[in-house]
Amino acid sequence: MDYEEAVKAASSKVLELVEDGFVIGLGSGRAVAQAINMLKEKIDRENLNLTFVPSSYQVEFLSRQLGLKLKHMDGSRPLDVALDGADQVELCTLNMIKGGGGALAREKIIDSNSRKVAIIISEDKLVKKLGEAGPVPVEVLPFALDAVMHTAMRMGGRPTLRHGTGKVGPVITDNGNMILDVDFGPIDDPSTLERKIRMIPGVVEVGLFIGIADLVYVGRANGTVDVLRRE
Repeated sequence: MDYEEAVKAASSKVLELVEDGFVIGLGSGRAVAQAINMLKEKIDRENLNLTFVPSSYQVEFLSRQLGLKLKHMDGSRPLDVALDGADQVELCTLNMIKGGGGALAREKIIDSNSRKVAIIISEDKLVKKLGEAGPVPVEVLPFALDAVMHTAMRMGGRPTLRHGTGKVGPVITDNGNMILDVDFGPIDDPSTLERKIRMIPGVVEVGLFIGIADLVYVGRANGTVDVLRRE
């Protein structure tokens, strides 16, 4: 079973959380795109009334193409559930690194304003310790880019400005900012690291998601799905 099939299995399982009348937050990335397509099928099959809050233009455009009902994040009430993906999930804590798609700031807003956060991943995203499988994305104001890079280096990180494909130059987020991918190696205390990075002037958001995931749906190579719960 490849990545797509593993995520499809996890997405199918996570739809069991969805009830008629729900307002659902949508993260970004391939796992969420798979879930959105399956949600459309569920809506048509069961005649459900669902409303969605997208975290990125990617997800908004896909949702509009499918005819899903959208609303903006207005804070009037908590979202019933957020469906999201992750780049790394620490097995013992369910803490995460997110932001590979550049939507970390909006994803954290949606996840933090939801009654329940369900994460969809394939088994290769599980790690023993955050940072061992890749860097921490940091969204930065363009004006502060050099200053944040130097501060991150003094903290022991190795920052790299993210460049995209299909355009010349750095990745620009939906908020008009840039992304630094900062390699700290395996992270012993992600909560403290998140707090220190967020205190750097010019940092918009950090791709460390601590204590946010309630449920993690792990698609396995054998077609099964494990559901991990935060204690």
